[in-house]
Amino acid sequence: MNTRAFPHRFLASLAALVLAVLVGHITDQTTGQSLAGLRVSTLGPTRTTVRTDADGRYVLRDLRPGRYTVVVRGKGVPTVRTTLVVSARTQRRDFVVCNVALDYSCANPPQRR
Repeated sequence: MNTRAFPHRFLASLAALVLAVLVGHITDQTTGQSLAGLRVSTLGPTRTTVRTDADGRYVLRDLRPGRYTVVVRGKGVPTVRTTLVVSARTQRRDFVVCNVALDYSCANPPQRR
C-alpha cells in the first residue's frame, strides 16, 4: 500500500461527507415585511423542504455539496426558482418576493402594449 497516497484519499472521502447548510430570509418586495409559512425546497443532490418561521427565516440542513434549484412557494406568492451551487459550508440566500395579500399588483401585473 502506498502510504503517501492514503492521506489524500482519506481527505477526499472525508470531504465528500461534509454537509452544507443553506440559510436565508424571505421578505415582501413592497413592504419589506418578513413572510412566514412559505415552503422552501431544494431540488438537487439532496431534496428537502422547510417552512419559513414567524420571522421569515429558513434553514436547510444536511445538504450534500452540489448544484441545486431552490424553489420558494406559498399561498399568494408566485413561485420563485433560482439555481445555485452549494459548497460544504453555511451559505446564505435571501429572497424578495411579491405577496398578493400585501400588493395586489402581484396578482395582476400591468399589461404590456
